[in-house]
Amino acid sequence: MSFTNFPNGVTSFNVPLFGESIRFSSPWATHYFVDGISGSDGNNGKTPDGAFATIQKAVTTSTGGDVIYIRPKQYTMGTGFARYSEDVVVANTSAASASTAPQAGKSIIGVTPRGVASDFLGVRWKFATNTNLNVEAPATHIENIGFFCEGATAGIYFEGDGATYTKAGHTGSSLYNCAIKGEGGILANGSDSLQIIKCQLQAKYDGNTCGIIITLDGTNVNRRPVVRGCHFLGGNGTAMDSAPIIWTGAVENGLIADNYFDLGTTVQINIATSGSSGLIVNNFFAEADLSTTFIVQNGMVCVANWDVTGINESA
Repeated sequence: MSFTNFPNGVTSFNVPLFGESIRFSSPWATHYFVDGISGSDGNNGKTPDGAFATIQKAVTTSTGGDVIYIRPKQYTMGTGFARYSEDVVVANTSAASASTAPQAGKSIIGVTPRGVASDFLGVRWKFATNTNLNVEAPATHIENIGFFCEGATAGIYFEGDGATYTKAGHTGSSLYNCAIKGEGGILANGSDSLQIIKCQLQAKYDGNTCGIIITLDGTNVNRRPVVRGCHFLGGNGTAMDSAPIIWTGAVENGLIADNYFDLGTTVQINIATSGSSGLIVNNFFAEADLSTTFIVQNGMVCVANWDVTGINESA
């Protein structure tokens, strides 16, 4: 296994990240297409020429294991691509448990000119009234989309309702190579192997933080959450005004690794409950002096994180 060298001698295993594979070439999946320029919800959605016009139509029509491809809207110089404006729910219908959920395993993928999601290039998605994307079905995968959520409750909400699994969006779901801008960011009601990989989260223009908040309601769990290779930054030159990563409830085997944190508040990673377990490693903080005040670890092992002056082995 090879190593990737970081500044100041920090190293990390060069393990392929989730999403860098041929997962979406499965011949058993039905592929659906969304084209906000020339599509119609009266089509069957199964070919690019017969694409749907809205994301919700594709989500509602598809079933577990299907793949949805979204085409960017029209590009305009100076403003980028026009946005889809929808509140979309990935429902988990009549599920007795997460393992038998009929809607589990859908993939929602933005198709961009360069294969890179950002706030200005590729598929852009803005909420209509509340939340851009509410995920209730387990193992939902979202990739390569730019979410604009200034004024929304959240950009993406991975929702769970505890042991009944009627809603289990926090179970086995993943967000890969996406950009989220504005307050709210990513919310999750618990985690069971929730993965957030290679995403950019940018605060609102006034510094209102766009982060990853995992909360517990007493019936959910917070097992194996992963945040890896992400970029957290302020809004239009204004530093973040609160911690971009806040996990409440005891965390079991969490991982926060290989992320970049722009200038912000004193606390940038807040594991709120003692007795948590897992690893906080190889993160860079754009701070002159990384100290205990920047990471509240509450039981998670914290090593080889670094600031602009060098490694601080145990922040």
